[in-house]
Amino acid sequence: MKPLYVKLIAGSGILLVGFIVLFMMFDVVPIKGNQIGVREDWWNGVNNDPLPPKTYFVWPWQRVQAYSASVQVFVMNDKTPEHGEINTGRKQDSYLVQSKDSQDMHLSLQVQWRIDPTHVIEIHKTVGPDLIEEKLLRPTLLRVVKDEATTREAIQAYSGTGLVSLQQAIEKDLNSPEGELRKRGVIVDSFVIEHIKLDEEYVKEIKARQVAIQKEMRSVQEEKAAQAEALNAKAMAQADLNKKVVEAERDKQVLVLAAEAENEKAILEAEAAAKKVVLAAQAKKDSGELEAASILAIGTANAESEKLKFTAYSAPGAELYTKIQVAKSMEGAFGNIKGYIPENMTIFTLGDSFMKSVENITAAKK
Repeated sequence: MKPLYVKLIAGSGILLVGFIVLFMMFDVVPIKGNQIGVREDWWNGVNNDPLPPKTYFVWPWQRVQAYSASVQVFVMNDKTPEHGEINTGRKQDSYLVQSKDSQDMHLSLQVQWRIDPTHVIEIHKTVGPDLIEEKLLRPTLLRVVKDEATTREAIQAYSGTGLVSLQQAIEKDLNSPEGELRKRGVIVDSFVIEHIKLDEEYVKEIKARQVAIQKEMRSVQEEKAAQAEALNAKAMAQADLNKKVVEAERDKQVLVLAAEAENEKAILEAEAAAKKVVLAAQAKKDSGELEAASILAIGTANAESEKLKFTAYSAPGAELYTKIQVAKSMEGAFGNIKGYIPENMTIFTLGDSFMKSVENITAAKK
């Protein structure tokens, strides 16, 4: 009977051999950071859960397929690889399609695309990792390009805005959420028409047309520039006229305002003079009234004085006083007589006449 340690050594050896055999049965598959993995086995088929980036131990009855999640480039052109370039498209592979006016157009195309991670399981089940471009991308691309290119004339699609319009229409269709590519898990990041090759004679005709169009456009632009210059000159002349009209109207208003001011000044001066005359007349009137009142008062006073005198003269003994006063007055009058006494007039006659005169005067006052 073998010792116990011999049995232990033998068991450990068998166990080690078993681990080595089991380890040799595993396959180590790394899923890189820019990849997505799909697992499938003999009994359950494809696992519906994509594998994130890491290293996986795979049993012999299992297989893990890695799909690139990076942007990839698909080209269709007539170029051949040069200087180490890699052409993922086919040689002499530009797409031939006819334009609306039945001209052959050879289109060189470039598409940048990537896998939608949420559709990687469906892509694995339907086309696999090696046929995505040939089974999904190429057929859809050719159909969309044909649908858009055949609706345009060659001259429209050849260059310029027509080429840009065609390119944008194709890219929009390829990126449509309802389009076939998006539904099947292919996302188009960009689409470019690298070149359109046409028949050389037709290209010459196109160039001639473009030259003619450019000449016509230049002529139209020159005509528009001349019209614009004429309009500008007209506008400047109109602006100058408007300025002069405004200035004339301003000068007119200034004159009118000055005349109105002068008129107002004359009116004010006339009113002031009239008021002055009225005030002078009123003052004169008031002065006249006062003077008349004064004269009336003096007259009244004189009359009253005379009345008092006459009243005094009518008193007893007043007659003699009156005659004496009248005689004094007449004495002065006769005293001034110079010359000779008239013929037949004696001193008695003069005296008699003098007394009669005194009598007459005093009699008249009674």
